[in-house]
Amino acid sequence: MDKKIKIVYMSFSGNVRSFTHRLQEYATQQHHLNNENPIIELLELSEYTIPTKTEDEFFVILPTYMVGGTRFMPTLTEILTTPMRDYLECDENVERCLGLIGSGNLTLGKMYVITAKTYAHDYDLPLLSAFESRGTTRDIERIYKILNEKAFG
Repeated sequence: MDKKIKIVYMSFSGNVRSFTHRLQEYATQQHHLNNENPIIELLELSEYTIPTKTEDEFFVILPTYMVGGTRFMPTLTEILTTPMRDYLECDENVERCLGLIGSGNLTLGKMYVITAKTYAHDYDLPLLSAFESRGTTRDIERIYKILNEKAFG
């Protein structure tokens, strides 16, 4: 039986979707070179997703979608990613989550991948890595390696 890495993600501008599909293609290529390399299974969540229980371990990839926070008022408000919270909280799915990866823009400074950082804090999950925008080929190779090591040791 082929080893699989499950990734649950959200994408609004298409950056995370592009990254996850390229990551999936890379995993398929690596699997063809050596069938010990895991393939990737994707699940995209949206505001229309009805959360369901999963029995599989999985990783989460999140874009940066927070608003608020100023020099005087550091409070941030999460926007648009509540379907991910619903998924994680459905039947304790969060207990099968192996970690998070964030996507964002480095020009945001401290706000870079803030959504993934917030989820990591709120759910006590590891933030495994991050990439900017749609990610590079190096990001794909690096993150595939991280996911493989975390999932299969």
